[in-house]
Amino acid sequence: MNTAKRINTLLDDMLTIRAEIKRMRANLDANFSLVNKKTGKKIEKISPKKVEELANNEIIRIQKELNKITNNGKSITGMFNNEYYVNDMMQDRVLVENGQTADDTDNQ
Repeated sequence: MNTAKRINTLLDDMLTIRAEIKRMRANLDANFSLVNKKTGKKIEKISPKKVEELANNEIIRIQKELNKITNNGKSITGMFNNEYYVNDMMQDRVLVENGQTADDTDNQ
């Protein structure tokens, strides 16, 4: 996978997590319970705040990976704004089909 595609994938992952955090804030109350998808068992004693903390930790991990790939942004100068860069239209189509837009995320 080339560098631009790796960066785009990580950025998409980050946007998805942020959209889920926003959705969770809107839909969950303090008395909810989570279910482990693999076992089907309820996960007790986990608060929305803890779930958000775990999601934010994943965002931090993605940011560190992006910094590693891009040498803290130094090695990608001009990669996405040059005239030869071609946007991945299929990836954009998938995001639209999943109902995701830039407005779905809050820029924290």
